[in-house]
Amino acid sequence: MISNIRIHLQGIKTALASRMAYRGDFFMSIIIMLFEEMLIPLITILVYHNGASLPGWGIYEVLLIQSIFLLARGIAFPFFFGIVWNTIERVREGVFDLLLIKPKSVLFLAIVTGFDSEDLGKLVGGITLFTLAVSRIPTPGVLEWVQFAVLFFIALLVLFGFALILAGLGIVWIGNFRVYEIFFTVTNFGMYPASLFSKGLQTLITLIIPIAILGYIPATVLLGRPAAGTLGAVAASIAFFSLSIWFWYWMQKKYTSAGG
Repeated sequence: MISNIRIHLQGIKTALASRMAYRGDFFMSIIIMLFEEMLIPLITILVYHNGASLPGWGIYEVLLIQSIFLLARGIAFPFFFGIVWNTIERVREGVFDLLLIKPKSVLFLAIVTGFDSEDLGKLVGGITLFTLAVSRIPTPGVLEWVQFAVLFFIALLVLFGFALILAGLGIVWIGNFRVYEIFFTVTNFGMYPASLFSKGLQTLITLIIPIAILGYIPATVLLGRPAAGTLGAVAASIAFFSLSIWFWYWMQKKYTSAGG
């Protein structure tokens, strides 16, 4: 375990050192990522300041949902979501084999070598917005924070599951970065209160593809009014994560090597 942590930290250090060779480009990329992530919250603020609103939801309650969603992505994208582009690039260039011959798990090495320092801008945006939103809602109690921590961890597992599925698709759907478009299209529902959608869509994003747990469900716990179906969403999330692990290893077996 300790050796794996050291390897992971070394991978992060190497990726940062590589990007810092062009510091101006690095910091500009982070700033661009930050503004890109803040676009939807800014639109939300404009909507509320112009007199419109989402029924039953105050501005900081909606921003809380969006901040949790962005915070989860801010952790996922730099630290493990890079396995998607890392896998696709390696398969396309014929160097995925180099991960297969090393004395470590292919998945672990794909994560270590896929750290994306530019996406740290997402993390900065998520932390900033989350701090703002939490400071403007009734102060959550200790129990609410504990429940939130558990649900937020499960949200990260769901994002990891998405990463595994998209990376697995990249093994056979060679060089196609449209998998990112699929991800963004599907998960954007997680930035809004699920209660605003139809019953059918609520069931879909809560109990089948657990997108609501990426923002909405953890937010309702902090607000002191847990969403209906929270336990079902947790169970669906664990099942989704388990399925994604199986899918990754199944797709890995389908890899036929650069000469296959």
